Amino acid sequence: MDTPHSSLRAFAVVACGYWTAPGYRSVAWLLTAALITLVSANVGIALWLNIWNRDFFNALEQRDLGLLFHLLWVLAAIVVSAGIGVAVQLHVKRRLQINWRTWLSHNTVHRWLQSGRQYQLGLLADDIDNPDGRIAEDIRVSTEFAVEFATTIIQCVLQLVTFLGVLWVLSGDLPVRLFGAEYSIPGYMVWCAIAYALIGSALTYALGRGLIDAGNVRQGREADFRSVLTRAREHAEGIALMRGEDDERERMRGSLYNLRSAWNHQTRGQGNLSLLTSSLAYLAPIVPLIVALPRYLAGEIQLGGLMQTAQAFSSVQWALSWLIDNFPKFAEWRASTNRVVHLHVALTNLEASAAKDAGARIIVHPPAEDDRLLLRELGVARPDGVMLVADAHVEIVRPERVLIRGQSGSGKSTIMRAVAGVWPWGRGAIHLPTGKITFMPQKPYFPLGTLRDVLHYPEAPEGVTDDLLKEMLHKVGLDHLRGRLDETERWDHILSGGEQQRVAFARTLIHKPDWIFMDEATSALDEAGQENVMELLIEELPETSVVSIGHRPGLEVFHTRELTLVQGERGAKLEVLEGIKGPRALRDVYRSMSAASRAQRRPKGAWEKLVARIQGLAENGGR
Repeated sequence: MDTPHSSLRAFAVVACGYWTAPGYRSVAWLLTAALITLVSANVGIALWLNIWNRDFFNALEQRDLGLLFHLLWVLAAIVVSAGIGVAVQLHVKRRLQINWRTWLSHNTVHRWLQSGRQYQLGLLADDIDNPDGRIAEDIRVSTEFAVEFATTIIQCVLQLVTFLGVLWVLSGDLPVRLFGAEYSIPGYMVWCAIAYALIGSALTYALGRGLIDAGNVRQGREADFRSVLTRAREHAEGIALMRGEDDERERMRGSLYNLRSAWNHQTRGQGNLSLLTSSLAYLAPIVPLIVALPRYLAGEIQLGGLMQTAQAFSSVQWALSWLIDNFPKFAEWRASTNRVVHLHVALTNLEASAAKDAGARIIVHPPAEDDRLLLRELGVARPDGVMLVADAHVEIVRPERVLIRGQSGSGKSTIMRAVAGVWPWGRGAIHLPTGKITFMPQKPYFPLGTLRDVLHYPEAPEGVTDDLLKEMLHKVGLDHLRGRLDETERWDHILSGGEQQRVAFARTLIHKPDWIFMDEATSALDEAGQENVMELLIEELPETSVVSIGHRPGLEVFHTRELTLVQGERGAKLEVLEGIKGPRALRDVYRSMSAASRAQRRPKGAWEKLVARIQGLAENGGR
């Protein structure tokens, strides 16, 4: 994007696709046209009121009682029309706001939650803090305020055009004597209104331009404070067990202090601006009367003309003073649009980096006809370029079960992320196998909803009944959950780590994938629990390949091959361990060792010699 990220044009590029998006554009243009029509109608009603104002005060000055009663009925019609117009306009405006926000939120979430970008964004874009807050709050402010501003600007333009004409007619010519010469200023009240509004707007911008940056900083601090509170809630158990309340309070106090500093900075800017805006607000009803007073005193206009002039002047002045009235809100809107644009720019940069410089990135090829996983000259690196795994070349075919081991930080889990396509940093290629692939991280993800939703996640397989769900819960040792399929809970909070991993295994057995990648998926289970779930995988899914990442003892007996990451100067290397080949091979080894033990001759003791002597005598008939 070649435009500055903070520009209004950048926000238009990001957000205005709502008016061209299939499924949205028809309603978008209909609502936009309806809103413009209603704004025009409301300006027409304001002109109607302006004319009524002239007639009413003229009738009042002439003490025409009959005309006054008639004008009261006209006023009732104006009030009813204005009320209906404002109510319908509000309804249409809010419908346009929520529709636009819905489209932009869907679009942003789609780009964010795609191909692991929500994960990659946290590793690469340090300045993109709290993307969830940008989607939830900043998009709301951006779309709501944009519609609000557009509505008021259209109203200002229409009102300016309408009442400038009225004011020009009512102003007449103002004679001015200067340096002995007499001049005539046509439509002098128009020029007075323009000068008044421009001076006020210039002073407003000069005093309030720092509010944009102040608002941006404050919203960032608000998001940081919410993030600290959210982490404390999500990790409440760990904080309580480690007695970390004091430390968390200090973190919250520091975050709140930063928020308070940003708030005070914004308050000082708003305070300076309010000195001007409040003064202009007090002068607004007086200045028109003062400007129109010379014509009234000269007898050129009646009282009704004076009041009509004052109202027309106020309408023009309001239209030209849009910046004065909306600058604080405009500053907040600019801050929010900046944050939304920055998020989309970061996502665009991720997409662009994935599409170029393929030689410096891991290429994940789609499944081919042969059902195998091939890592070809795979090098896995950190985002900063430091190599973790160097030039791995591995081939896994179905239904192999492969265990990958290595020291902490050697890159074991990163290999799984590369296979999943969410870790592009490195080199080489990954050729995916055919069939369905399931990934089981150490801490499984549970969506909000019922236990049935958790077991179905990410989508319900066909032909899965409640009886099957209960059977799988029984097999993984979770009988106490069999009757809670329809309960809605925060299952990731109320279940222990071991129970969560058992649920993850039950979910995998329900989905019956062709390939399973496990990253420390049994770390929270005891040895008996680990043995149970691993045996279940082998028995229930005999044709499924399993690639396990783990270091717990006992895992090797459930796998047919073991790979070890050995640290090197240029990254860890995958080495194949020969020998132990899984449970069946272990039984063969045991039988061989037993046979060898039985065949081995030990030195005979006295008792053995006596027994052998007796057996020999018996065989020789006692001779």
